[in-house]
Amino acid sequence: MSEKNQAENNNGYKFEDDDKYPSTFTGGAFAYFFINLFMLFITLITLGIAYPAVKCMYMRWEVKNTYINGRNLAFDGKGGQLFGKYILWLVLCVITLGIYAIFVMPLNLVRWQTKHTYFEGERAPDEPSESKFTGTWLGLFGINFVTTLVTIITLGLGSFWAQCYKQRWFSKHKIIDGHPLYFTGIGIQFFGKCIVWILLTVITIGIYSFWLTVKIKKWLISHTHVKDPAMLKSAPASF
Repeated sequence: MSEKNQAENNNGYKFEDDDKYPSTFTGGAFAYFFINLFMLFITLITLGIAYPAVKCMYMRWEVKNTYINGRNLAFDGKGGQLFGKYILWLVLCVITLGIYAIFVMPLNLVRWQTKHTYFEGERAPDEPSESKFTGTWLGLFGINFVTTLVTIITLGLGSFWAQCYKQRWFSKHKIIDGHPLYFTGIGIQFFGKCIVWILLTVITIGIYSFWLTVKIKKWLISHTHVKDPAMLKSAPASF
């Protein structure tokens, strides 16, 4: 029996049609707004000391509401763990006069979050994490340079392509529980969605803009998939 047929037999579902088990983000605009407001408030009143803790809270909310091919992701990172990293990164930022903050720190944060992200039910609690981000700071610099240049020379019209290009790079270098991800969205699709959202914002005199960030996140996640869903052991969620 093939691995694909074995997975179908063990879990009771088939993988021929990925549309049956879509990728989706279930977080809402109000939750997103209040979580970010809370993060800002706590960070300010603690002079940045509590930032790692509230950042982990946001990561946990974001990951908990993310489903890839119908499988719910989970996050086990702790604020105390990130705090140690955070202090080291801040010291390196000071030593390098801010260069580390621009080129390396954002990538290290992505690596840390990915390392602590997994599929619920995919592995036993005592199993080591196989989640990792393989992108390099030089690769990220190149991606940022190209996407910024395209956005500028096209007077913003190329930003839709740039967003998809960057998301494709991030997905290409993400491995969750040993399963590589990939991104299928293309610029023209994203452009069409954004035109609709912009029109709705104009019609509602700016009110619809409250939902824009979450709408973009939902669209990006809906085009993010596991390369071989048949290899996943966890059962898909039903929506």
